[in-house]
Amino acid sequence: MKRVVSFILSIAFLFLILQISTSCQKTDYKQQINPLLDKYLEAWNSGNFEELDAITSSEFELRMNPDFKLKIGSDLLKEEITNTRNAFPDFHLEVEKRLFVGDSAVVIQWNLTGTNTGKSSMPPTGNKVNIPGFSVIFFADNLLTGEWIAFSDLAWVTQLGFTLTPPEFIKE
Repeated sequence: MKRVVSFILSIAFLFLILQISTSCQKTDYKQQINPLLDKYLEAWNSGNFEELDAITSSEFELRMNPDFKLKIGSDLLKEEITNTRNAFPDFHLEVEKRLFVGDSAVVIQWNLTGTNTGKSSMPPTGNKVNIPGFSVIFFADNLLTGEWIAFSDLAWVTQLGFTLTPPEFIKE
């Protein structure tokens, strides 16, 4: 009888240790945030904002090439996505890698493709672009709170058909 009680107490003790060790584990941010990221990228790729308000903070902070000027709020985010998709109706981001940085950010390496057939701040060129870049997307309280978007402006404008003219230097 003492052996049975000792065995049962040992099993109970092991279950207690297992319970304590699993409750002390860190939160798996990948599991929580990846579905939000997928919906966010889908908004950029489709222009469909149906789920955007549910996954982003109302004070979402967006910074982009070339000036990284801060744009705050859901409406400015939607405006930026709309303007991008107007200029590039077939705009598409393909994610290459995701790297979670602690409990508040993920770096996404992506490739952007699209054809400049729509109007924007400049007339459409009809040219296709294929640009690598990355984003740092911030999150808190199970919401996306901001994004910094970076890519090569030089690759962007040359693929659109623009050329750079170097300054003339005066030889002395």
